[in-house]
Amino acid sequence: LNFTGPGAAVCPANDISIIPCRVCGAQSSGFHFGAITCEGCKGFFRRTISERDNQRYTCRNGGACLITLATRNNCKSCRYRKCLSVGMSKDGKYKLTVRTLY
Repeated sequence: LNFTGPGAAVCPANDISIIPCRVCGAQSSGFHFGAITCEGCKGFFRRTISERDNQRYTCRNGGACLITLATRNNCKSCRYRKCLSVGMSKDGKYKLTVRTLY
């Protein structure tokens, strides 16, 4: 993956899906909100920043939850924190999505 400018990702469309989601490790679908993510994490982040902008999530494990494909739905607080830590933001302007044709 090559970056040619601020936030601009240049990558052959066939290759981006081999890069795992930076949040949960699932197969990625593109560059969303500033990070390479899967559809699930993209949707979670979109809902969190739009519908629940003032809502605060609370972790029951002191913020130490491991976020994987199998556990990503267990703790919204840690998942949201991981989204932010991998670079997702409201201001992520560039979107590159890979669609598989059957």
